[in-house]
Amino acid sequence: MKVNKKSIFGTTEFTLGIIIIALFVIASIFTKSFCSFYNITNLFKQGAIVGVLAIAQTAVIITGGIDISGGAIAGMSCMLMALLQTRAGLPLGIYLIIGVAVAVGCGFVNAVIIYDLKVPPMIATLGTQTVFRGIVKLLCSGNPVTFTDENVLRLGTDMVFGVIPILALFWIIIAIVVFLWLRYTISGRNMFVIGSGVEVAKLSGIKVRRMFYLVYSMAGLLYGIAGLMLAGRVGMAQPGTGEGYDMNAIAAAVIGGASLAGGRGAVTGTLLGTLLMVIITNAGTAFQIDPYILDVTTGVLIIFAVAMDMIKSRK
Repeated sequence: MKVNKKSIFGTTEFTLGIIIIALFVIASIFTKSFCSFYNITNLFKQGAIVGVLAIAQTAVIITGGIDISGGAIAGMSCMLMALLQTRAGLPLGIYLIIGVAVAVGCGFVNAVIIYDLKVPPMIATLGTQTVFRGIVKLLCSGNPVTFTDENVLRLGTDMVFGVIPILALFWIIIAIVVFLWLRYTISGRNMFVIGSGVEVAKLSGIKVRRMFYLVYSMAGLLYGIAGLMLAGRVGMAQPGTGEGYDMNAIAAAVIGGASLAGGRGAVTGTLLGTLLMVIITNAGTAFQIDPYILDVTTGVLIIFAVAMDMIKSRK
């Protein structure tokens, strides 16, 4: 049985895998700290939160949308959990459910604005991002709130079997679940149809409104989980918690092969895109490269990925 080499070696995942391996080998050889156990576990902790947000972005982008409010929703969820834990004295299970439920509600609001009010996704989520940031500042009066629940703080420090950080385990489990959803469920496949054309999806009998509600609410769920992960990673909620995560998440999805035109994207590619961005930052620090140069490098990488996506779309 012959394997179609083009289908394997011509994929975005294969290309990203080669680049990641090359960077990993180079950084391991020419730096002392990069390949240490501490740095590798820290690398996966750094990538986990952006990785979860990027998976949510992948689902949204597949439908032809974009969501730049993810970091704000995660930040609001994190702040709400912190306030409910420290000031209301609620137990972990209760404030976790409330924080994640609010995030799901925020995602649903995005869907209503985008689908029912016909506001373009970028404008809609830019507006809700500003609203959610304002709500966070109102809730905390502009002050940080520190978590005191040891169960939350352990999320950012503990490891499973002494090897896998809990944050990375969250990332892996979510990636597997969403991967299976997109590939093996009817609703997952319908998302690609919607991304290829809403009118075509309607003619195919797909309940487009319901799918928009589902996708953006699911994204909100993942933002809420990311908010909990932020709490464990940082140990506190701040007015600006989650800032900058939106663009990194979108970049990871696009670098991983998700098309901003909709109809194309994969969790595997997003995972590798996230790893590539984290390794560039981490290895750059190990090489003592100016962080501003790393920002420029990441920006160029994003522009290149989008440009290639546009070229593929035109073809």
